[in-house]
Amino acid sequence: LGIAIGFLVPPVLVPNVEDRDKLAYHISIMFYIIGGVATLLLILVFIVFKEKPKYPPSRAQSLSYALTSPDASYLGSIAQLFKNLNFVLLVITYGLNAGAFYALSTLLNRMVIWHYPGEEVNAGRIGLTIVIAGMLGAVISGIWLDRSKTYKETTLVVYIMTLVGMVVYTFTLNLGHLWVVFITAGTMGFFMTGYPPAGI
Repeated sequence: LGIAIGFLVPPVLVPNVEDRDKLAYHISIMFYIIGGVATLLLILVFIVFKEKPKYPPSRAQSLSYALTSPDASYLGSIAQLFKNLNFVLLVITYGLNAGAFYALSTLLNRMVIWHYPGEEVNAGRIGLTIVIAGMLGAVISGIWLDRSKTYKETTLVVYIMTLVGMVVYTFTLNLGHLWVVFITAGTMGFFMTGYPPAGI
């Protein structure tokens, strides 16, 4: 939800103006707001968050608490994880998906403006569409995984659909119809940002 707001708010706070001083003023206002929100959240983390919940959230976590030796080191745990081929493959696939999403997020405004000049606000709305569709995809993916327990198959389907969505989005970006971009971006987002529950 924070990423969705991050897509929507900046184009509204920072209008497309030629005057560099006005642009700098609007950017500084946006950064002050972000800094204020981040500071408030940091204070809440210190006040509200506990190291771990009173009761374990799952049976696996309960076993983890019971089996963890007090002298287990963080680096030792990391080294042990990287000896597990399945974990390494998961890290690579999850990282590729996350990297593609953040690259797209970073360049979305430029991509949209290149093909649709003056549509900065709609670029933010397209980003919002990607994230909201992804939130829906994440919920559906999570429910499906809980019921089916088909982790590998679900990961493969979601990954293939992410690739297809990215290709379709890329080739429909320059068609001249912004509504098509909204649909293809939403479809891509449904799978791309719907993948994290499967990965986690």
